[in-house]
Amino acid sequence: MTLDLAVSPDAEPLDFAEVYEQWFQPVHRWVRALGGPGIEAEDLAQEVFIVVQRKLARFDGANLAGWLYRITQLTVRDHRRRAWFRSLFLRARDVPLDELESPVRSDDALARKEQERRLHALVNQLEPRWRECFLLFEIGGLSGGEIAELLGVPHATVRTYLFRARKAMVALVRQQAEDEP
Repeated sequence: MTLDLAVSPDAEPLDFAEVYEQWFQPVHRWVRALGGPGIEAEDLAQEVFIVVQRKLARFDGANLAGWLYRITQLTVRDHRRRAWFRSLFLRARDVPLDELESPVRSDDALARKEQERRLHALVNQLEPRWRECFLLFEIGGLSGGEIAELLGVPHATVRTYLFRARKAMVALVRQQAEDEP
């Protein structure tokens, strides 16, 4: 799926319904890529479009994809911050383990969740610029050109960040394998 990343500044004002229709799936993928496991991706994508609807009249029409991506970044960041504060201040203190409910899961589902958790722990150790390109390329499925357009950087910079991120991931995986018994 390729997206029309270029919007002419001389074009008519953007229609929210058209923007939503064309961009909901990419925004949803970005939210998943930036948010990690357990994030409420669909709800956050809706939050992104609430902001878009509010600010669309003031948008200049240049780099729609970059504008949407930045709103997505900020929305996910704010969600993580709110979740951290909620867990810090609203978590139950001294809950007996016998009172906690355990969801029934198969061993396969549990193993997959553990793999996802480990992957995200590794990815979170990457340098932020590299991590962003890595997630957009590997998880978001965007091309190098689309990432360059979104981030407003040269295509060669995206290739460099991807190279460095992959090299760092290999080193992190190798280190983790050495640390495990």
